[in-house]
Amino acid sequence: MASLKEQIDAELKIRELLDEAGLPEPDRVEYGYTCIRLFWDDTKTVVVVEIDEPDAPVGRRSRAAREGRRASPG
Repeated sequence: MASLKEQIDAELKIRELLDEAGLPEPDRVEYGYTCIRLFWDDTKTVVVVEIDEPDAPVGRRSRAAREGRRASPG
């Protein structure tokens, strides 16, 4: 399960990457159990950012934490 902090950090990083590339902001963002989903309505596009493994037991650390890397921007 992805923590709220991991989800917020992932959203901020994606928004930063979109801005750097000159791409439009998503129309909405949904926080799932193990991911975030970013939607662009005009192009009917969705990007799913997997933060944790779908079958990870509750309480298990995220993939980023297990690999010793930061999921947040910076």
